[in-house]
Amino acid sequence: IMKLLCEACRKEITKNKRTLSQNSYLHLIIGIMADAIGYSHSDLKQLLKDKFGIYHESVNKKTGEVFRVYHSTANLSRKDFADFTEKIIILGNSYGINLMTPEEYFQT
Repeated sequence: IMKLLCEACRKEITKNKRTLSQNSYLHLIIGIMADAIGYSHSDLKQLLKDKFGIYHESVNKKTGEVFRVYHSTANLSRKDFADFTEKIIILGNSYGINLMTPEEYFQT
């Protein structure tokens, strides 16, 4: 759990960020999928962020152009990170890629 200080109100904010083991597992399954379908690890991770909405949209104030700003997975909460990972597992399985669950991965 990460603790931050709000600059506006000076109150402590606790963030329930993803764990290192969650991060290790995510990179493992993205690597397996990337190898299986022919993308680089970083390209596939970006595509997955796009597919599963790990971004927000912003607007250029001068042109009105709408563009996406992708979020770092390091800043996701444990729950959001777990949801993202679960969606990736389901997608991988739909492509016939057998991905271990986190429990299976950490038992080996």
